[in-house]
Amino acid sequence: MAARPHKQGHGDVIHPMVDTFRLIAETRRQATQVAESARQAIKAFYRDPVQLASFIERHGTPVYVFDRKLMTGLILRVLGFEPGFIPPSDGKRYRLLQQFLTTIHSKKTTLKEHQGEMHACHFEHGVFVMTRPLFTVGFLSHQLHHWLAYRSGMAGYSDRAQELYKKFWNEQNGTIGQEVYDMTYEDMDALKSAINRDMEALVFLRQVAGEVLIPAKQAQRFGTGKAMA
Repeated sequence: MAARPHKQGHGDVIHPMVDTFRLIAETRRQATQVAESARQAIKAFYRDPVQLASFIERHGTPVYVFDRKLMTGLILRVLGFEPGFIPPSDGKRYRLLQQFLTTIHSKKTTLKEHQGEMHACHFEHGVFVMTRPLFTVGFLSHQLHHWLAYRSGMAGYSDRAQELYKKFWNEQNGTIGQEVYDMTYEDMDALKSAINRDMEALVFLRQVAGEVLIPAKQAQRFGTGKAMA
């Protein structure tokens, strides 16, 4: 006699495939919420990167902007970081970065026009570090999305995930190859999460550029031209 399908009860173990579908659905829900939060912030502060930086600092995360491009870039490279949002870490490199930023800030070498709310900031949720050429609403919008994704608890921002992602770009030129067969499941999942977070941030930037940034710039040009007429 054929066996009847087993009906799952509350005490039954959930099949791994069901867990996977639920995880995907939850991740998509989080990604949607992050994008909407970032979109609302940019709609409110798209006119000036200083305003957007101040918004970030009002939520406890410092934003450092430096004139000294070469020095800042060199120090970040030595410590293994890239300009933009840097997730927090328990490692030595992050502690050294904090010391450097605290020392530099005490000497008041950040941009004068960026006053912000740094007195109420901490490094618990990461830090933004950039040079003057990168201090634009566009670049901040992309990095803001990463910051909000991290704060929402999304995966991809652990030390290991970030290390694998940098190797993925710097050594593998953004391609998946034979090396994945030597990875543990945990490393594969970490790399996948980091890639997904950056893709989501890039897609968001493209969308917000079309919805907010480009129309605002066009309106500004129109207004300037009309005023000169």
